Parts: sequence; C-alpha cells; structure tokens
Amino acid sequence: NGCTSAGPHFNPHQKTHGAPTDEARHVGDLGNIETDAQGNAKGSTSDSLIKLIGPHSIIGVR
Repeated sequence: NGCTSAGPHFNPHQKTHGAPTDEARHVGDLGNIETDAQGNAKGSTSDSLIKLIGPHSIIGVR
C-alpha cells in the first residue's frame, strides 16, 4: 500500500503531504528508505522540521 502501509505520518501542525524537499509538507514527510535484498537499510538524513526535544519531538511518538 505504499506509504500508508507504514502507518500514519507525524503531522502535529496538520500540514499537507509532500516530499522532503517541498515547501508545503509535514514533519513526517522524510522520503523513502530502500533496503537491499536481505532487508538491510543504511543511510542518513538531515531535516529542518524534525525536533528531538519539546512538545513536537519525534522521540517516543508512535
């Protein structure tokens, strides 16, 4: 089911869905993670909307 199979996106500000590089997007729009044939993934990202502390922290969100 594409991105819907991963569950809801983190969207504390009720913004529209978009790509990581779009001006109009919500915090959970981080792009796709691709795996190798064994199901392993590695990589890194940086994002100006993600917060690790405060009321909209992504830590501990389910």
